[in-house]
Amino acid sequence: MSEVIVPERTAVSPAPTVAWTPLGENAILVMSACDAMPAKVPVAVDGNPANRAHTMVLSWRRAQADAAAATGFLCLAPAPATDKAGSGALLIGRPGRPLRLILAAKPLPLQAFLSELADEAGQAFPSIVDGLLEVLLTGTPNPRRLRAVAMLLQTVARPGGFVEVMGTLEPDGVFLQGWTSHFAAGRTKLLIAHGGLSPANLEAGTFERDDLGEGARGFFGLLEDCRARHPGEIERLYFRSNDGWRALEVYERHVLLEPITVPGHLRDGLQRGTAPQPTADKLRKASQRFDGRDTVCLLEEPVRAGIDDVTIIENTGVLIIGWLFDPERRVNAVTLRSGGQSCAVDRLWTRVQRPDVTAAFLEDPRFGALASRRNSHGFIVFAPKLEPEPGQPLHLAFEIQGTGPAFLPLEPGRGQARRTLERVFGLLDPRSTTASTVVERQIAPALQAAEIAPPRPADTSDVGAFDPEAPFGLVIGLDHRRRELSALFAMLAMDPEVRPLPIVLAAPVESSDRVGSEARRLARFYGLSLRLAMVEGVEDACDAMEAGVRACRFQTVALLSGTAQIRMPGWLGRLERAYRARGGQCVASPTLLFEDDSIRWAGAWLEGEGANRRIANRFVGYPLEAVGNLGPMEVAAGVSECCVLSRAAFVEVGGFARNYFTTTEKGLDLCLKLRMAGAPSLWVPDVEIYAVDDGELASPHVGTLAQLADRTSFDRRWALAISNMKG
Repeated sequence: MSEVIVPERTAVSPAPTVAWTPLGENAILVMSACDAMPAKVPVAVDGNPANRAHTMVLSWRRAQADAAAATGFLCLAPAPATDKAGSGALLIGRPGRPLRLILAAKPLPLQAFLSELADEAGQAFPSIVDGLLEVLLTGTPNPRRLRAVAMLLQTVARPGGFVEVMGTLEPDGVFLQGWTSHFAAGRTKLLIAHGGLSPANLEAGTFERDDLGEGARGFFGLLEDCRARHPGEIERLYFRSNDGWRALEVYERHVLLEPITVPGHLRDGLQRGTAPQPTADKLRKASQRFDGRDTVCLLEEPVRAGIDDVTIIENTGVLIIGWLFDPERRVNAVTLRSGGQSCAVDRLWTRVQRPDVTAAFLEDPRFGALASRRNSHGFIVFAPKLEPEPGQPLHLAFEIQGTGPAFLPLEPGRGQARRTLERVFGLLDPRSTTASTVVERQIAPALQAAEIAPPRPADTSDVGAFDPEAPFGLVIGLDHRRRELSALFAMLAMDPEVRPLPIVLAAPVESSDRVGSEARRLARFYGLSLRLAMVEGVEDACDAMEAGVRACRFQTVALLSGTAQIRMPGWLGRLERAYRARGGQCVASPTLLFEDDSIRWAGAWLEGEGANRRIANRFVGYPLEAVGNLGPMEVAAGVSECCVLSRAAFVEVGGFARNYFTTTEKGLDLCLKLRMAGAPSLWVPDVEIYAVDDGELASPHVGTLAQLADRTSFDRRWALAISNMKG
């Protein structure tokens, strides 16, 4: 047949007016009748070849119609430009004489158009609709076309089975199980009705069911690329079978599975059903997901694992202490997972000696011969920034050579960063290299990453004429350890330069009964102006002092830790005068002494060059006479146990960092922040204060490791800045 040409302009006799309905912005659906029409024709809007397209035509025979209208037809056409003169006419380039049609003045709604089409096509309507669906689903879909497809499918799709079970399996898709007799195992294209209509693919296997009629089979599989946000939104699923379109209805009393149980249903389906190899492989891979069970203990391979402790550190991550028995090194990877979050813990962990694990497996006849090879079965790992998602269980996934993954469910607790990490110190020998590695790779990074809420006064009460706006005041911070307040208050009252000052005493809220009543009684007895601040979130004296600073608005504050003991009157006046002599732009600190009058701190100095540059305390352990009669001098950093500084500067630099275990590095960190902000540290040698070190942490063992962790954290934060400091 020769090609049909649509002429540039064609003058023809008056044309019939035809019904039409819009399909999106660029196309319309037209219905008419003529003597004959081929299956594919060019069509032009207003006879203009610049706005034309080739389109498929669906036709049917019209019984008892005149020869000139014996063929009814339906076709897609470009939408006319309704804002231009002459719009509303179509020219169809069929063989022989082109057919000119005039579009009705108003389009029909889609449902009315389909109703009129059903009346017009009669018995041919199902096949016409089937062909129309093929046309509408060809090319890029748009919402109006999909609405038309949905209406057509509701009209022509016949029952094809039921979906009885559904469940989400992130990120693979939606699990479906039900029955049908109209599609085979493998990959099937579907249209999903879920308020709208969207395409998807079903990878399915089939299995025999005794409760179904002849030819029907059960099916199970994964619905991929489904745009429904939740399985419960799915209303029905349409698919094209050998005899036309079919609909899988969602059973009214369908079962909606918990996500964690879906892998088990997939495994069950694979055991009793069949599927083409590519589909079976895909479903098997999806089934190898965590379903709440410990499957490590079921392995035939010599691989076992156990967990001693799992703690979620709020807004920080997860700390795990456990062991992995893998003498033949069958485990390729270990990953911590919760929902869509994951962390490759085997790339981060520190292995530790666990002779107890070795001893336990020596008694196991299956693994005893392998157990004696090594003792490094333990591990400690911090997984940063991973917190379980609501409803998504936390678990470890082990990738085993030759067998795929195995899983170990975790039951985490929750804890504060510092207390949780301090517990790890008790498991380590501070003399071992393993302890140093754990501290440097796990503990210090975990504490530095922790988002620890600042301490805050939960309750304040005043004794005497306390002035919170005074130009100068004293802030005393107590930790949880018991302190003798009577001697402290007596020394404050005996000093004529301290007695008139407003004093803030900040203490943990947990000690309010013990400290509160005693402090109020002593303040009244000595006539001191006191604000008692009971503070939430105190872990050490620095936390208490910070809350105390924020509980007043003094212009200049003197900080005094509960570990400090006043040696003689006049100490605070001399510190303040040295501070004022520098224009109030410094941190003035005294000499700190041990109880035997030897030096604990007498200035911090910069030593070394470049990357080896560090801050050192030169005189520690020396007798007090070693510093002679020196005057105030600038040093690299001061101390927080006792100092005078600007309250505004303290607040501006953010106060004390909370990401240290001990107050030593907290104080050093604060002084360096103030130095960087323009307030250097000043050592005032002739002011002497006792600083009693009576065990900030539970034991010397823990204290040694805590100091190592703090030094590691401090170096990571400050090493570069210190290497470039002058002085």
